Amino acid sequence: MAAGCSACDACSACGACAACSGCNPCAAACGGCNPCAAACGGCNPCAAGCGACGGCGACGGCGAGADIELSNEEAQAAYDCIRGQLQAGYAKADLVSSDGSDVSGQYMDWGVFNTVAYKSWTHGGRFVNNFANGVAAASYGTMEEGGAMPVGSVLAKDSFAVTGKGMVVPGPLFVMEKMPGGFNADSEDWRYTLVMPNGKIIGTTDGAGSGNVAFCIDCHVYAERDSMLFIPEEYRN
Repeated sequence: MAAGCSACDACSACGACAACSGCNPCAAACGGCNPCAAACGGCNPCAAGCGACGGCGACGGCGAGADIELSNEEAQAAYDCIRGQLQAGYAKADLVSSDGSDVSGQYMDWGVFNTVAYKSWTHGGRFVNNFANGVAAASYGTMEEGGAMPVGSVLAKDSFAVTGKGMVVPGPLFVMEKMPGGFNADSEDWRYTLVMPNGKIIGTTDGAGSGNVAFCIDCHVYAERDSMLFIPEEYRN
């Protein structure tokens, strides 16, 4: 670790402070968005074609993660470092479920179904954690046993990325809520919402920016059970 880099100590799990750059993504001064860019653009943050260092670039908090492998201990340490920043940033979205319950500010109080953050290539190679609200918890816990999730189920994935230089940076919050029958046949009645690390809502199914989350439907629809992509077995609680 570089001398005098004490501000980064909490992020040292994967060499985050090999160089103390001007924007430590674990420091409040960085803000909740892409520390390499002036603003988060509206492109698909999971896509490779967003530009190397643009608003959704791979070098910043809105971009896909580098091909970095972490041990379970390193992944846990990285999440411990970044979780406060994730929670504060997402909460700015004021995202609520259809019954008015706080989602973006309270999801960390829900049940968590993975033992440690794991890399999800379907979410841009970021490290993710899976949370389910009270309505979803019992059914989600059965994983592949079959059947549709009950209406009112809300699943949330927070995320972070590790850059090629080992910096831990915030990623989007991915949310899906099971809506009543007839909401959207293409999504199997799931409403997807994508929240950027600064709290900006990029899109919601059948709402503002719906086209920005169409790729969520396109990916999830291939899942065997109710459009749900399950946690790898080795990371399940």
